[in-house]
Amino acid sequence: MKRSVNVIEISLKISYPDAMTFKLSHKLFAAFFLILAIVAGTLVLSRVIFSLHFKNYIQQLDREKLESLAPVLGNAYKTHGNWNEIKSNPWAWQQIMNMPPNGGAFRFTPSSEGGHPEDRLRPTDGRPHGRPHDVFLVDAMHRPVMGEPGAEDSKTLVSIEVDGRIVGWLGMSRKDPFRSGRPEVFMEQQARQFYILGSIVIGLTGLIAFIFSRSLLKPIGQLTLGTRELANRNFSVRIPPATGDELGQLADHFNTMARTLENYEKTRRQWLTDISHELRTPLGILRGEIEALQDGIREPSSENLSSLHAEILRITKLVEDLHLISMAESDSLFFKKEPVCPAFVLEKTGVLWEQRLGSAEIQTQWHLDSIKNTLIKGDADRLGQVFSNIFENTCKYVGSPGMLKITGLQNGNLIKLLFEDSGPGVPEEALSRLFDRLYRVENSRNRGSGGSGLGLSICRHILENHKGKIWAQSNDMGGLSIGIHLPLA
Repeated sequence: MKRSVNVIEISLKISYPDAMTFKLSHKLFAAFFLILAIVAGTLVLSRVIFSLHFKNYIQQLDREKLESLAPVLGNAYKTHGNWNEIKSNPWAWQQIMNMPPNGGAFRFTPSSEGGHPEDRLRPTDGRPHGRPHDVFLVDAMHRPVMGEPGAEDSKTLVSIEVDGRIVGWLGMSRKDPFRSGRPEVFMEQQARQFYILGSIVIGLTGLIAFIFSRSLLKPIGQLTLGTRELANRNFSVRIPPATGDELGQLADHFNTMARTLENYEKTRRQWLTDISHELRTPLGILRGEIEALQDGIREPSSENLSSLHAEILRITKLVEDLHLISMAESDSLFFKKEPVCPAFVLEKTGVLWEQRLGSAEIQTQWHLDSIKNTLIKGDADRLGQVFSNIFENTCKYVGSPGMLKITGLQNGNLIKLLFEDSGPGVPEEALSRLFDRLYRVENSRNRGSGGSGLGLSICRHILENHKGKIWAQSNDMGGLSIGIHLPLA
């Protein structure tokens, strides 16, 4: 029961993210809509803040207006000792309300002196002021004198003082400064401009978001299709870089990866073809000879058995070389590195191949005196394997009679070994491929000479592990030169 419960829990954990998966396009649009919402919220908040500050500004102007009117009304009260003259003279009240914001000198004419009502109270500069104000006046006991104050109007009262005594109060009966007069017109204009500007900003933001998301999603969609083709082993797919940004660089990297995989696939197929070809020929020969012995066509003589043994050795050598190069390419080849003299290892290996070189009528010339005591850090057995492969190739491919010249030099912090034979040579176009596995040069490097095409490839891997280098070039004798660089210890 416990195991079944665990299985159910695992299946839920695997299926849950699939249900919550969103496409990148959905995420982009969600992000852009969030930006739009933030922009719209910012605009609304800015309007609210502007309205609050503008309302405070209007209220401050109204208070300054009241504070400028208070001394004028205080003088009128001081002249008559009460508010009766103001209360009975609406024209004077209207003139006071039209007083300019910076005040001015006024001449108050009592109603008992006669005269035209317009002359009783006017600014001395003669300029009319016609701004309407919802101002009210109450006496010291808050009894209405002019205007009708509301229940909340007592919060914005300005005192009128005469000789240090409060004789009345001025206030504004307007509750909302935005619902009448010029502030109302101004706010309506601001609201229209706000809605127009907000619509333009949101529309432009949406359009830019659509264009940007489309330009962003197009290369991503191409990359998605390209990776799908790679998963289906179509390594010839390429994505044209449309931009110079990171997505364009990603397309370039994708194309590089596709080319690398395509080369690996070609190499793998060639590898399998070459291996099957290499094994099929000796196995076919071995099978034919065994069947000939079984059918009585050939007698089981010492010569026939030697031929069978030679084919078995050839197959064994090929399998061992394949195993060795496989380990080298997977970095599984073991190296025991210690101070070693390459000249000593080379001479020791040369002694082992002296008889075969003599049988092939190949004369050797040694020039290793300058590196007799030079040491490097390496594996003597693996270096001996490299030198053995070179001697083996010389025995197989150099014509008889022939010459092999071996030279050792020290060049700075490097040891240079040069193996120069008398030919036949190798075409220039084939020199760079000599170290590819299972590669043979036509006519000169063929199966008839007994080569598998793995020896120099193995040499390259061994020397690379020693931080060295191997190369091939033509020489003046008409043959092939193999050069080796090894760093000093």
